[in-house]
Amino acid sequence: MSYYGGNFWRARWSTWRDARAGRTAQANGRWGFLRPPGERGPVLWLQTYADAEELQLALELVRAITDKRRDLRVALTFEKEPENLAQMAAGIPRLGLGFGPCDHPAALRRSLERLRPLRAMTVGGRVRPGWRRQLSRSGVSALAVASEPEAAHPASAGAAPWEAVYPRSRGQWQRWQAQGLDGARLQEPVDFASLITIAQVEPNFRSLALGSRSEALFWVTGVEARDLPAWMEAWQSWPQHREALLFLESRASLGSLPTLSNWDRSPLAPGSILWVDSPRWRPALAAAATAIHAEELSPALTWQLFAGGRPCSVAPTLELELPTTTDLTSVLARPADRAGVLAHWMAMWQDAHQARERGDALRRLFWQVRRDAGERLPELLQRVFDW
Repeated sequence: MSYYGGNFWRARWSTWRDARAGRTAQANGRWGFLRPPGERGPVLWLQTYADAEELQLALELVRAITDKRRDLRVALTFEKEPENLAQMAAGIPRLGLGFGPCDHPAALRRSLERLRPLRAMTVGGRVRPGWRRQLSRSGVSALAVASEPEAAHPASAGAAPWEAVYPRSRGQWQRWQAQGLDGARLQEPVDFASLITIAQVEPNFRSLALGSRSEALFWVTGVEARDLPAWMEAWQSWPQHREALLFLESRASLGSLPTLSNWDRSPLAPGSILWVDSPRWRPALAAAATAIHAEELSPALTWQLFAGGRPCSVAPTLELELPTTTDLTSVLARPADRAGVLAHWMAMWQDAHQARERGDALRRLFWQVRRDAGERLPELLQRVFDW
């Protein structure tokens, strides 16, 4: 991972490595050699970080912003470029994309001098102290959407040039409040990621995977690559595995596992294990699975699972970050180990009524959060329009 903090020598070292590898755009961006898109109109500098899901959210917000404010140019910076960035940003007018600066004062001052933004905005990630300080010194007001406050002493955020902060969860709201942000700028929690969740999926994945068989289909997401062998062993030791399919999602795979993207769409053999190699499979799996278990969750993945309306379980130590205070204890299982997960799956498989009730409760929460986000988005867009 490239370095984007405020240490001069570490940033210089990353820049040297990028330049040697031919990553000129990343090397230049790290030190603030940015250009605004187009020729005329005020500029919004939108800062994202290294998370592809947060970048997707930022792009969809930009899509809505540029539709509302037709004279605004947007310079969107990031720290890691996804392979499908051009596809993600297709059709957004007056948008400039590029690698952003590190948190060193010289890089940030140069970025502000070259962009001369009307406003700044951060989406996701954690607010960096240097970025906040330079905005404050330059008199540039800022918005924060789904971003964590900087890790600093209390009240530091209260001195920052925040026009408004939109936390994505109750927990995030409390962390901003603890940093001294007043109620006029700290908005009620809202998770705009729910608006870009694929909620309607053609139910053909299950029939393709199982053919005419009435078997079960299970999905585990957020698995560490080192834990894949243990999941495979637990699955193969489970007496019911010959009547079901297992899909394991992790960042890296074992060479022995067949990949879902290489699947030829013919019915899979009972007991098969496939590696989920891309997030694009998530909507289909969420709608088709008999039950789902999550070892890790991002906001986007949380809403994708809940939108599928299937019974879910999560790791016992996993903390859900939700914008509501809804108690999910009765509908979201927390098995202690893999054996507990398999036992939960068996219970959901055998009790279709309970499985449906649990899945429906999660889906209702998703639609509640999505409706609230849809009602709150015009407020954010109007704020941009009034600049």
